[in-house]
Amino acid sequence: MGNKMDRRKLVMLLGGLAGTGAAATLVARADQVAQPAPTSSLQKLPWPYKPIDPDAAAQRAFEGYYKSECMYGAFEAIVGPVAEQLGSPYKDFPFLMFKYGGGGVKGWATLCGALNGAAAAIQLLSPDPDPLVNALFEWYEHEPLPDVHPKGAKFVEIRSVAGSPLCHQSIANWTKVSHKHAYCPERSERCGALTASVARQVVILLNSQSAGKPVAFALPKQTQSCQSCHEKGGAVENIRTKMDCGGCHAPLMGKHPGIS
Repeated sequence: MGNKMDRRKLVMLLGGLAGTGAAATLVARADQVAQPAPTSSLQKLPWPYKPIDPDAAAQRAFEGYYKSECMYGAFEAIVGPVAEQLGSPYKDFPFLMFKYGGGGVKGWATLCGALNGAAAAIQLLSPDPDPLVNALFEWYEHEPLPDVHPKGAKFVEIRSVAGSPLCHQSIANWTKVSHKHAYCPERSERCGALTASVARQVVILLNSQSAGKPVAFALPKQTQSCQSCHEKGGAVENIRTKMDCGGCHAPLMGKHPGIS
């Protein structure tokens, strides 16, 4: 009731100056400005997705890495352009929350932050995220990375095979190949370029899915062999994973029954 009275008073006040009709229009416009932007659309997954440029996403991820580390860099480079296309409330998403994933979650070197942010982006934008996440992680484990050299990079690109989605293993393998230390500026730039590679690959996967093309994924035969015993339904059944077993357990593989 109070709101109605306020509106009447405002209309009467403005009506004395510009006429009741014009005043009512001004009040209606004021109501529109005062109303908060609808946020219910943010809860509907996936967000509307239109293909974006993989190379532009890669460069944006590299720059984002230096702003708030790897998880933020990957997520923002993929979702940021989509949010900009859609406008509010999408563009108001709190992207900086993903800074927590830097260094495998606050330096704990668990899941690679670039993969963490990429998987979140896929979940947000894909109508069928599982095959894309599976394909991305399998690619990351076995591909020599980084496979892009972003604009602004200062050092010679040195590629390595992570063998695992873990930040710890990925960096350790890179130090072996590069003969550099884990806290050197070359390693930092390498992780920025790796973030760029991951963002680029995700956009390629999202664009393919958007075009109706199937995304292929298959576990390595050695991993399948291990899982036949150690995963669900196996004789031992003591793990839950899709990771490449050789990434961490390589010294034991030759001694394991049935594996040469």
